[in-house]
Amino acid sequence: MVFGRLLERTGRGFIVMSVLAWLTGCSGTDVLNALGRAPHYQSATDIAYGQHPRQTLDIYSPRSDANGCTVMFVYGGSWDSGKKEQYGFVGAALARKGYTVIVPDYRLYPEVTYPAFVQDIAKAIASEKVQNLLAGKPLVLMGHSAGAMIAGLISYDPEYLQAEGLSREQIARYISLAGPHDYFLPTEKPQWTRIFGEDQNRQVDALTVNHIHPNNPPTLILHGADDETVTPKSALSLEKKLREARVEVTQKTYEGVSHVKLVAAMGRPLGFLAPTTEDIDTFLQPLCAE
Repeated sequence: MVFGRLLERTGRGFIVMSVLAWLTGCSGTDVLNALGRAPHYQSATDIAYGQHPRQTLDIYSPRSDANGCTVMFVYGGSWDSGKKEQYGFVGAALARKGYTVIVPDYRLYPEVTYPAFVQDIAKAIASEKVQNLLAGKPLVLMGHSAGAMIAGLISYDPEYLQAEGLSREQIARYISLAGPHDYFLPTEKPQWTRIFGEDQNRQVDALTVNHIHPNNPPTLILHGADDETVTPKSALSLEKKLREARVEVTQKTYEGVSHVKLVAAMGRPLGFLAPTTEDIDTFLQPLCAE
């Protein structure tokens, strides 16, 4: 019914149906990537940051001068699915705004369990290719859904970057798109328990809200009010705890936006779904225009 109303309102039936295909398990991201001309922004693909086949990353570079910031986007997929090629439209959307974008793959369950996938992203940040690309410039860590949790842990918990010989100060900003930061315990689903283990202390450690410190990086939290996959109160809880710690935070909840629409809105021409890209750009401009 929702998509029927979208068809009537926009006349962009083919594009909206691509999102429906994504929701039902067929990769509508292929359509978004094509319309966003994602391959035209790729400057490098399948760069290894480790020995495992999934420890590779793609880079999307602006066609003209970069604005001084690099964004690493960590995709979601319940920690057991997803691949970087599906999210070229995110790389292209931000590259059009002047950002250099890195989209890494990481190991998934059942091959690995928590915290191996978090450690993989820290390893990607510490890789020679990424460090050379940064060359002292700001790094923004951004994630959607499960990827937002991974990116949040690296941004807030210093142990992951320290294990790679880096400081948490490496992360200049953190952006969460529909992240499960609170009101989530692996015991709620057998699959989650298998991924995160039965140790309750370990489960609590996986929650981003339990790693709040005054020196956390400035944070942008975007969430859909109609998100039935990750409750919006997770975003509000993270915002509240950050404010209590006097961390700079901006939180926006979009009415009529679901879990998938929040990130799909970054693909051309689905910007009418939510101002995701524009709000990310507004948040980063003071840092990246320096």
